[in-house]
Amino acid sequence: MRQSIALFSLSFLAFSFDAEAYAPGSSPKTNNVAATRSQFLQSVAAMAAGAVIAPSQSIAVVEDKQFNLPPNEIGAIVEKDLVENAFLTNGKLTRSIYDEKAIFTDEIDTYTLDKWMKGTARLFVGPPGSRVSMVGPIEASDQAVTFRFEEDLMFNIPFKPVVNLSGKVVLERDEKTGLITSYREFW
Repeated sequence: MRQSIALFSLSFLAFSFDAEAYAPGSSPKTNNVAATRSQFLQSVAAMAAGAVIAPSQSIAVVEDKQFNLPPNEIGAIVEKDLVENAFLTNGKLTRSIYDEKAIFTDEIDTYTLDKWMKGTARLFVGPPGSRVSMVGPIEASDQAVTFRFEEDLMFNIPFKPVVNLSGKVVLERDEKTGLITSYREFW
């Protein structure tokens, strides 16, 4: 973003009008107008190139990832997401431990990270309407993080029905990055 702003500023400064060409009561000089149009087009081209070259928001997300966390640390983050954030009921998980291309699978369908987060937040009423509990300890290794859960899910539809569900989640980790690449929910 800073590169885009700097490039825009430089391009704007490069785009200058000949004050004499546009003085009140005088007619524009043909050569200066052509030069000004040329400068303008060069400025636009430079700004467009800057927009393409400048880092995008998705790169910033990658830089914030927590790579290769030891099992106890990633396990503690997942436990906090489950116990404190109730992420199974509202989609609020710690994104920095997940690969952006992670696949989320439950007994019904498969989703991308964004779709799972947004869909879960829209489908259920978060706490206190819904409740989630961890059943037993979280098991974490360099390969996976697993936990068992029990929850009462309140659906965000008319009459707000509540369904009790229990199961297990297996979060597989990438061997090179340590990020979670697969979320698999078993009921």
